[in-house]
Formats: sequence, structure tokens, C-alpha cells
Amino acid sequence: MPRHRKRKTDRKVQEERILRVRGVRRGSPDARKLSRAFIGLALARAEAEAQSQEEETSRENKDGNEEQGSGGPQDGSQ
Repeated sequence: MPRHRKRKTDRKVQEERILRVRGVRRGSPDARKLSRAFIGLALARAEAEAQSQEEETSRENKDGNEEQGSGGPQDGSQ
């Protein structure tokens, strides 16, 4: 049976660490950084919307194919 190695440091596991973030005040905002961030957000949103529309159309096509393939004539006469 393998022995477990004992840690030699008193460091906390990464999950237990407390992280703090501090903002830096500046006189004027960096327009380039803000514009890059907004463009990135817009592109990510557009990609997510396109992906959801693609999934929705594929789901509709799948549902439509299953209904057609359910057997029997489609004209309603039986």
C-alpha cells in the first residue's frame, strides 16, 4: 500500500486562498482598452446567438424528419 507524502509547507490549497482585486484610479479611461473589450463582448454575443440559432434549426429539422418518418402516408388518407 503506497504511503501518502506529507506536505512540508503550511501553504493553503489553491481553493482555500483568498484573492483580492483592487482597482487603479486613473484620470481618464483608456479608450482603446474599452473599445477592444466592447468589440470582444459583441463578437462573443453574436457567436453565441448564431450558435443557438443553428442548434434551434437543427433541432427543428430533426423534429420535422422524425414526424415525416413516423410511417404511413402523409396525405391523411388511410
